[in-house]
Amino acid sequence: MSAVALYNVPRGSELVLDQHRWRVVDKEPDGYFVEGVDNPECLVLPFHRVDDAIKVGDCEVITPKMSELRRQLRTYTGDLERLEQISEPERRDVRARLALMEAMDTLEAEGAKLTQRYLDRQDIRKRLRTLACDLANDPKLFHDAHIGSARRPHSLPKGRSLQEMRETFIKHGRAPIVLMRRHHKKGRQGEKRKQLTATQERFIDYVANIYLRKTQPKIGPLYDGATKAFDVPEMALLNGFEFPSITTVRARLKKLSPALKDVGRNGKRHAQNKYGAGSTDVRALKFGESCPTDQVLLSIFTDANGEVQFKVIDPRKDGTDLEEGEIRRLWMFFMIDLATRLPLAWILAESADGDHQKKLLRMAMRDKTREQVRYGCMREPAPPVKLKLVKSDNGTATRNAAVYASQLGLGTVVMTGRAYNSTDNSYAERPFGTLQWKVLNFMPGYTGSRPGELNGYDGQKNANVTPDDLMKVITRYFIDEYPFDSHSGTGMFGATPWQKYEEVKNLTDGIKAPSGELLRIHLGESAVATTSSEGVKIFGIPYNSKELQEFAGGASKKCTVLLNPDDLRKVSILSEEAKEIITADLKLTIFADMTLEEATAIMRAACEANPELRVLHKQHLEEAQRRRVRESGYFPDSNLPSSYTKIDELRRQADDMANVEFVSLSRSAPVGAAGSIMSREPGNVPQKPLSEPVGPADVPVPSSPSEGDKPPKPDVSSKGADTAINEFTPMFSPVTESKV
Repeated sequence: MSAVALYNVPRGSELVLDQHRWRVVDKEPDGYFVEGVDNPECLVLPFHRVDDAIKVGDCEVITPKMSELRRQLRTYTGDLERLEQISEPERRDVRARLALMEAMDTLEAEGAKLTQRYLDRQDIRKRLRTLACDLANDPKLFHDAHIGSARRPHSLPKGRSLQEMRETFIKHGRAPIVLMRRHHKKGRQGEKRKQLTATQERFIDYVANIYLRKTQPKIGPLYDGATKAFDVPEMALLNGFEFPSITTVRARLKKLSPALKDVGRNGKRHAQNKYGAGSTDVRALKFGESCPTDQVLLSIFTDANGEVQFKVIDPRKDGTDLEEGEIRRLWMFFMIDLATRLPLAWILAESADGDHQKKLLRMAMRDKTREQVRYGCMREPAPPVKLKLVKSDNGTATRNAAVYASQLGLGTVVMTGRAYNSTDNSYAERPFGTLQWKVLNFMPGYTGSRPGELNGYDGQKNANVTPDDLMKVITRYFIDEYPFDSHSGTGMFGATPWQKYEEVKNLTDGIKAPSGELLRIHLGESAVATTSSEGVKIFGIPYNSKELQEFAGGASKKCTVLLNPDDLRKVSILSEEAKEIITADLKLTIFADMTLEEATAIMRAACEANPELRVLHKQHLEEAQRRRVRESGYFPDSNLPSSYTKIDELRRQADDMANVEFVSLSRSAPVGAAGSIMSREPGNVPQKPLSEPVGPADVPVPSSPSEGDKPPKPDVSSKGADTAINEFTPMFSPVTESKV
């Protein structure tokens, strides 16, 4: 069974569907066979697809009759279809003529035949005026209305003109626009209106192409140079060619669109920022779902040295140059919630870098009561929230691996927009202008929105606002003023940011809470420390916990300590020997409500405060130490020679301990025959003596010593025969006595 169409779509009709125009060629059993009007594509659109689109208003059907009527209407009026396309005086004239058409319809309904003679009657013309005023409910309908001829514009037209006017009105479907006077149709139309030759038109195009260069040439010198450089064809010279006047060229250039001229003379990026379309969709529905961020160099100078300052000035000079960093402009980092337009974080910095971007992320995910109390804010700031998506431009502060890795570690989606394209990140950039014109413009040291804007005011010389004072003003504005001001942004509809936050909080399941441990790991500061019985120290601040002591076990172990600079109450500890993340608590409780910057400032101030007093205390300490050492009697007098003899005596004793017994390793006896070394038989003599004596032990014994040198003969009478035989003991005889 074939499908049946719900709506009547004749052949030849045009379907405007999905921003494409299709012409219905024929009807198939299951749909319309169409071909593209703007492209050569052909396909079959199912009946249900077209019917569903017509129901919900996604498809427009233009029948051939409607198309022809529209073509005739545009031809008659000069491409005009609605009264809103003409001027206000012309609309007043059309309204008066339309009232006359309705009055003529009333007369025809009464049975009158609207002939030209009938409409020329004086009483009928008077009645037409009265009926027209009554139908329009306006007694002054014809005052200053041009309804007649050019000679008598305020008089009612003659009968023939009225009849022709009514016939034209009915012919074009009673469209009020056909009652206009059509002054714009007078004279030549289209290409016929041009009175310049083709060569003159080419010269104007030649000048326009040079004019639309980024060097931004002036039209006067450009025109003079173009008349000398333009090559005029011979036929044009024969026809009496003359260059168009500079007035004509200027008029033609003025007709170019401002966007076109900005693209050519200032570049596409500048034109995109100035004329680019803004955002018209609601891109976030929950608090923390999308959080744009950006940085701006504030248009105000700050004095970092404080309010009261003294400086030696050379009287021979007109002025003394400022020291580096004395008077400077600061960067402001800013983050806003897209769903509610509540400011989430803002900080001031001397430079735009990744460390300050991390600080901005930490501020968005922590409590801002510290700023509220410190700067005396009357309202509550935005609560901390886990960031789901952070969008920023491609600047140096956010375009680095450390910031990207930190956000990805927190589970945040990173979206990067194009730098210098305001439409990519308009939500975060718009508050900069609001802050400048509402706050900074009224403070001393304001520099203006662009170079040279304030010619009679020097922001550097008038700067007397410290960075902390500027931070106080900005904090009060973003907490006490901005959240309670009516907002006209996309999706806000005039509601205040705090009102929108309450609405989002009630309609959703609540906001996602940030994790303190993840903040320490991915956005905190890290340092390598060694455990002890007192825990660990990072930046001179002690931390300890039961888990840490159980991990250390009384030993010194190296570990990595992670600290959130904005919350010093806890640290996370990582080690190769521990599988879990160890958490330690702050033991110096005076730092519990401080930041790392404030804590280090206190410790540094304690060390550096009053250096003259510290020098005096050092002298007192050295004097007391010298007295104690002198009275102890432990240290001898350095002027006595006996104070230096002890080391000489110890050196001699050490040298004596270094002596080692000398043992000769040379062979001092004759060499026996093979196999006779262990023989105990008498008369065993060596076969071959040593070649040369080496030392005193090798000197041979004299064969016939003197009587005085001979040792006494032992008494062998009481000894046995074996003892007598062994009178001469061999060289390798067994050891019979100890040498000790």
